[in-house]
Amino acid sequence: MGLRQKQKAARERRILQAAVTKFRADGYHSVRIDDLASMAEVSVGTIYNYYRNKADILIATVAMEVEEVLVAGEKVVAAPPNGVENAVLTLIYGYYDHSLHYLSKEMWRSAMALSIEAADTPNGQRYTELDARLAQQVK
Repeated sequence: MGLRQKQKAARERRILQAAVTKFRADGYHSVRIDDLASMAEVSVGTIYNYYRNKADILIATVAMEVEEVLVAGEKVVAAPPNGVENAVLTLIYGYYDHSLHYLSKEMWRSAMALSIEAADTPNGQRYTELDARLAQQVK
């Protein structure tokens, strides 16, 4: 990965980290794009280079969280506890614990509604694909 790609990835990571922090602390609906730009130390225009709107940012934060959950779930699937019930519960509780630590219930409710409304956006499609991967992992 070249320097330009690393810088771009770092900016995007800062934007998403700012979003998670601000959405969780102040509530999704109260946060403005200006707030995220300030916290991520980027311009408002830079945020719009990465995301179409605040809803797109929220869906991206959820997608980032789901990717982390999938990685953690792979470890459970690779070395499951004894018994099917224990294995499934370990997987599901892992999802639940990580998800609520990372995102608030309000963020999840908003993201689920937005992913349905914005199903045709890149992050809406990403969310749908990740949701399918979660279901496949449980199976």
